[in-house]
Amino acid sequence: MPNVSHDTLHGFLPGRPKALNRALDLLDLGIPPGVTTETLPTDASGAPKMFTRQMDSVLRVVRPDGRDPFILLVEAQTGIEPKKETSWPYYVAYLRDRYKLEVVLLVLCVDTATAAWAARPLRTGLGRPTQVTVPHVLGPSNVPRVSRVQDASADLDFAAFCLWIHSNDPDIEGILTVVGEALAQDTDREARDDLAGLIEDGLGSEHARKIWRNVMETLFTPRRGTIVGDARLAGREEGREEGREEGRVKEKTERLLHLMERRGLSLTEETRQRVTTCADAPLLDLWFDRAIDATTLDEVFTAPSSTDRVPAPAQSPEHTAVPSQGPTDPGPSAD
Repeated sequence: MPNVSHDTLHGFLPGRPKALNRALDLLDLGIPPGVTTETLPTDASGAPKMFTRQMDSVLRVVRPDGRDPFILLVEAQTGIEPKKETSWPYYVAYLRDRYKLEVVLLVLCVDTATAAWAARPLRTGLGRPTQVTVPHVLGPSNVPRVSRVQDASADLDFAAFCLWIHSNDPDIEGILTVVGEALAQDTDREARDDLAGLIEDGLGSEHARKIWRNVMETLFTPRRGTIVGDARLAGREEGREEGREEGRVKEKTERLLHLMERRGLSLTEETRQRVTTCADAPLLDLWFDRAIDATTLDEVFTAPSSTDRVPAPAQSPEHTAVPSQGPTDPGPSAD
């Protein structure tokens, strides 16, 4: 089922060819380094669309010499879903027919039980099978476990991918610490902070996310008790949480719009503006959860129930307004 960690897992490699190359090496497909990729549509619905069929990530992969391009379908599985036993063969046949290229189905799993299930051949037919689909699977048993800082530093993107695959490891704290120490050595602060945020998104459990936040605070925050450290902390702590919240809200809006587009929901300019101007993170989470199964926009945006957080659209502009220097007018609250 789509969620932030699911979308991060399958959507990470397509934009990082070097890490993708290393992942493909684990499958022994003989793909040389230096591939280029092109992201393709993920909608596998028939025409007319009786119902929506959405694949996770689809790429056209081209070798350095330009020969023998192929289609790579990347599916993320955080658990066993019997319905995929019929969906995956359909996706492979659909992509083969549409692009007239060889199709490789790669399933990414974060636990060994799901990986064993996903690797089973999927057959259909009477007597001799008419069609057999055998997925390639990357999971904890064949993806390296990051245990040395120097290995993680050599390819931070691939280290992040390996970390997610092993996110259920009993020593997840040790893995997170190794990757965190490697990330702290990155001199490109903007890229470092972006990857740190993505790593948190890709962790499926709140327990692992809490450990990661603690690692980040320990490694990236200047120590108190020193002149430089105290000065830097005093200057940034006041606005740090506000900046983080704005970043989280922006990411939530982007993911919500992406999910609704993938689900085939018709997005008007008014709908986009409603989402992008909403600064209420819990409300965006509520809309995201609804959009997973909704068939209409009304089902996404219907008024929250008594157990939901009440939206406060009138307060959204306050997040971008210049703070007043005078007394605050309490005014009426929508919460």
